[in-house]
Amino acid sequence: MMRRVRKKEDIGFEEVAQHFRVPINIAAKELKIGVTLLKQRCRELNIPRWPCRKLKSLDALIKNVQELAATGQVEEEQRKATVEMLEEERRKMENKPIMDIEDNTKVLRQACFKANYRRKRLFISMQASD
Repeated sequence: MMRRVRKKEDIGFEEVAQHFRVPINIAAKELKIGVTLLKQRCRELNIPRWPCRKLKSLDALIKNVQELAATGQVEEEQRKATVEMLEEERRKMENKPIMDIEDNTKVLRQACFKANYRRKRLFISMQASD
């Protein structure tokens, strides 16, 4: 029985884009090609870096904003606008993975990180005083 060897030229942007949410080694397995061939094809399609981590970062940021809104630290209207902006950025990233995360998103990510850090520190100090 002969196995059909898949050529990298047979893989288009749309097919590659369907796998952006998983690490590149898993995407290569799902596409039934090697990681090296996938990386080569990505370069040919103007995808210099695999966008999985950027997309996961945006997803985590959306989740953080929603959690902060649930605790009352962010108003509902502000939460909606922020989540909409982040989802739009995620859609752009999926269509054009060469794009960097926008500066205002980086600032928001830093602010969420600090808020989560303070909340954890407060929780730990409250446990230590018990």
